[in-house]
Amino acid sequence: MIVIDPSLSIPEREIRFTFTTSGGPGGQNVNKVCTKATLLFDVDNSPSLDDDRKRLLRSRLPGRINQQGVMRVSSQRFRTREANRRAAVERVFEREGLLVV
Repeated sequence: MIVIDPSLSIPEREIRFTFTTSGGPGGQNVNKVCTKATLLFDVDNSPSLDDDRKRLLRSRLPGRINQQGVMRVSSQRFRTREANRRAAVERVFEREGLLVV
């Protein structure tokens, strides 16, 4: 569960991750190890979000949500999958506070 605030938690089953190789410099494994994490969250079909929160998310991240209503956020700052996965979650749900109405 990703706890947004006391009244909202999003089950991890609603969030998907894909992993690919990172670009740019970063040592010998940069082009061999899939550490870049991309978070995919179906905003439009999420049973955890009410309509107000869905509208808020769409208005704050119009370039990150495609026409099908799926949000895509990537992180490749770190050398491990888990660190990039956490960074992507933090970027969307914690640091930006995107779901707090």
